[in-house]
Amino acid sequence: MKIRILGCGPSYGVPSLNRGYGLCDPTNPKNFRLRSSVLIQDKGINILIDSGPEVRIQLLKAGSPKLDAVLYTHEHYDHMGGADDLRTDLAEGQPLPVYLSDTAIPHFKNILDYLFRPDTQNKTFDIRRIQPYHPFQVQDIKVLPIPQVHGHGLSMGYRIGDFAYSTDVVRMEERAFQALAGVKVWVLGVVTPIENDKHINVDMALKWIERVRPQRAYFTHMGARMDYETLCRTLPDYIRPVYDNMEIEIK
Repeated sequence: MKIRILGCGPSYGVPSLNRGYGLCDPTNPKNFRLRSSVLIQDKGINILIDSGPEVRIQLLKAGSPKLDAVLYTHEHYDHMGGADDLRTDLAEGQPLPVYLSDTAIPHFKNILDYLFRPDTQNKTFDIRRIQPYHPFQVQDIKVLPIPQVHGHGLSMGYRIGDFAYSTDVVRMEERAFQALAGVKVWVLGVVTPIENDKHINVDMALKWIERVRPQRAYFTHMGARMDYETLCRTLPDYIRPVYDNMEIEIK
């Protein structure tokens, strides 16, 4: 399995229009962060998690892979806003399967309202409803959705074999931690080193990683206080920050 980090930035990206690079070194290209998204490639199958506003650029850099499915963590614009760029050439065949929770489906239809009007026959996306802890198949790949608290709303994390992706989360229930047991690689959204009411901070991430005990853990969705080299110096060796276009292999 190969994990490609398409983007590892927060909702505003780094640099942002009003915050710039913040505390991040602007001379280090690993601090340039597009909105968070990952591409999972296994058994010849390509699964995208989230399609933020820069997804077209991200997928072009990844070689324009033909997607087999898209999994959405939640409905916020930085995770769903680029969905229109995923519209496939209708001559190629089947609509693209997109997996969403009950709360995310209406938002997805809203941002693509021109595809889902009563007088429009949508041939682009095949919306598939997911439920917490109910595994589903993307062809030969089993996917387990794991519910998460994200501020006043909910998001969805995903476990795919020995890999787990948990971003935009501030709390998880005991059953969620149990579902993560045994993962080899865990990519975890950590926006900031200070307390936040919608995202875990660095200290909480370290506690969670110690509890789950993956072989390797990575920080993504990092904001302008999260300088790459500073994190590399201060984190344990088996925990690293990611960067855009980074590849992680799981054997």
